[in-house]
Amino acid sequence: MFRKALRDKETFCVNWELVPGRGFSERQQDEVIRNAEKAARSKKIHGIGITDNPGGTPALAVEFAAVEIMKMGIDPLVHVACRDKNRNELESLLYGLFRNGVKNLLVLSGDYPTAGGFGTAKPVFDFDPIHLLSLIGRMNEGLAYDFMGKTMTLAPTDFFCGAAVSPFKKTQAELVGQYEKLMKKIRAGAGFVVTQVGYDARKLHELMTLLSIKKLDVPVLANIFVLTYPAARTMNAGNLPGCVVTKKLLGQIESERAAPDKGKGARIMRAAKQYAIARGMGCAGVHIGGHGIDADTVVEIIERGQEIADDWERYVPEFDYPQEAGYYLFEKQKDGGLNSVVTSARRGSSFRPPSYLFSRMIHAVFFEPKSPVYGLMRLAARLVDSSRILTGIFAFIENVIKVILFECRNCGDCSLFDVAYLCPMSQCPKEERNGPCGGSTDGWCEVYPGTRECVWVRAYGRLARKGAEPTFSEDIVAPCDWALWRTSSWINYFLGRDHIGKKIQNL
Repeated sequence: MFRKALRDKETFCVNWELVPGRGFSERQQDEVIRNAEKAARSKKIHGIGITDNPGGTPALAVEFAAVEIMKMGIDPLVHVACRDKNRNELESLLYGLFRNGVKNLLVLSGDYPTAGGFGTAKPVFDFDPIHLLSLIGRMNEGLAYDFMGKTMTLAPTDFFCGAAVSPFKKTQAELVGQYEKLMKKIRAGAGFVVTQVGYDARKLHELMTLLSIKKLDVPVLANIFVLTYPAARTMNAGNLPGCVVTKKLLGQIESERAAPDKGKGARIMRAAKQYAIARGMGCAGVHIGGHGIDADTVVEIIERGQEIADDWERYVPEFDYPQEAGYYLFEKQKDGGLNSVVTSARRGSSFRPPSYLFSRMIHAVFFEPKSPVYGLMRLAARLVDSSRILTGIFAFIENVIKVILFECRNCGDCSLFDVAYLCPMSQCPKEERNGPCGGSTDGWCEVYPGTRECVWVRAYGRLARKGAEPTFSEDIVAPCDWALWRTSSWINYFLGRDHIGKKIQNL
């Protein structure tokens, strides 16, 4: 039902996000099942999204909730976060989901852990969404693997996967990072896109304009969060990563609380207007969420949104909630509140520290395959690798240098070159090797707000050129090979063991 509705040009798909919550037989789990049953009976809701440990806290496992929801007669859209599971456990989870008939997935990095049974849990982040999408693509084709010297091929799966993107970013570096990573997600197999939470109509239009310019016919689900005052206050304070509520919008919601219904009617109508705007802009559907809403409320939003859908442009000015000094990818239309197709000028200046310039020079001289020294370095690497004593000495010296310059974690599968000579393993809590997660705020890391810049924001500044738009590598960077942990990344590179060395060897 969900996949068919999303792909059908005549249907406006509605997915309703539910949160299973912590525990196994609490009131919240029972409400999820009851709401799923009501949603199925309504015939207006096409899928039920099931969050995977939202906010980084434990909750009922999505695979069990999904099976129960399917029994209610509606398709689940399972959120699969990379936060808590390594690549083997993620693959095992996928087998279990498919065996039970669950085929619709929303692939995410996941919020950083904030709780656990005995204090805060240890994060995993072995894969990022692009790695997981790539794995699912291979599974859909029939996953091939080596077993006792033979190549075995598994029966193909038929997963339908989506990915998230946040167009509601304030700085240019954050925004460009989101869009560049989105392009990688689409190349890796994302069949649809769900936006993060935001209330700026021009930002949603920006995403749709970008996809149109790039001729990417990827269905978009606009995120509609039915905003209560407590939730708005939390988002405004930056306590829900990736969700944007400006001070202006918070004031509007606070004033609505004075109504006899405590603002309920206003927030439902706001959601209905978002529904109409999303439909008018060409989105394939909406992803509705919010605390305390039931199936009847979701149906009311749909019905009201349909009633006003033809006049959607009339409501665009009501969603004029720009962030202060916020950046837009395109210039504003001269005669309207949305975007033109003219790219905005780059803001600010780049900063290239001496360590970055030094790293580029060293790479060009010693590590660039076209360098006259490259062949000699490969011979030296083979010589060092042939002696256990030489290997130990060499690895120690390398590690000391790289710890001082890059805060190296000694993973052995170095990704410095992929992130403008910044280490994503030590400087990104989620160890993102393919682009930024969606949790940063005003350029600051989700986990260390106000004290540590997002490593991909820093990389953007380093890659900037005067008068030109900096871009990250279009290559999908492989996940870290943990068999190389605490070995020399330089030797691994020259001998074709790490992800870059393997790519060079295959050219």
